[in-house]
Amino acid sequence: MKKLLTIVFLFYTMTAPAQSFNNEWIDYSKTYYKFKVGSSGLYRIPQSALASINLANADVSSFQLWRNGEEVALYTSNQTGILAAGGYIEFWGEANDGKPDQVLYRNPLDQINNSKSLFTDTAAYFLTVNTAGNNKRLVPTANTIPAGVIAEPYFMYTAAVYPNETIHLGPYGALFLKLPFQLPLREERAGLLTR
Repeated sequence: MKKLLTIVFLFYTMTAPAQSFNNEWIDYSKTYYKFKVGSSGLYRIPQSALASINLANADVSSFQLWRNGEEVALYTSNQTGILAAGGYIEFWGEANDGKPDQVLYRNPLDQINNSKSLFTDTAAYFLTVNTAGNNKRLVPTANTIPAGVIAEPYFMYTAAVYPNETIHLGPYGALFLKLPFQLPLREERAGLLTR
């Protein structure tokens, strides 16, 4: 009986799904240079900064940028060869969001908003050199808008304001708001302090 249980246990451990640590994108044979982005926008890494970390002689087609395990497309001032003295790498950087925090919830639907992180608004980006090629790039494109085209009278934009200092108390959060040990609220009206 013990042998049968041992065989079943071994079979189960071989077929059980492995846990994902979200570091599967890392190639440990490469060197990664980490830098932080605190707000969304267009970022430029000049050739002088690359030279200071000994990447001045790297072919620009081999640069690769990562964020949250996904490759980010780059724009380089020249498409091949070594960056010139005034050359640069550009990319669209985004502030940290709450998408990686989703695994911290027992029920992922309890996360109210995945636009703000629970910990920081600073995102980490990793630059490396991948000589194997097939790296994501933004390439220069000719402007093909014909002459005499009338501009659109409007555009649509979605803006949102997310509270930073509140948390979701979960499905039983309303119980905590009614507990007797909660401090009474104070408000000031017309110079009088009331409880």
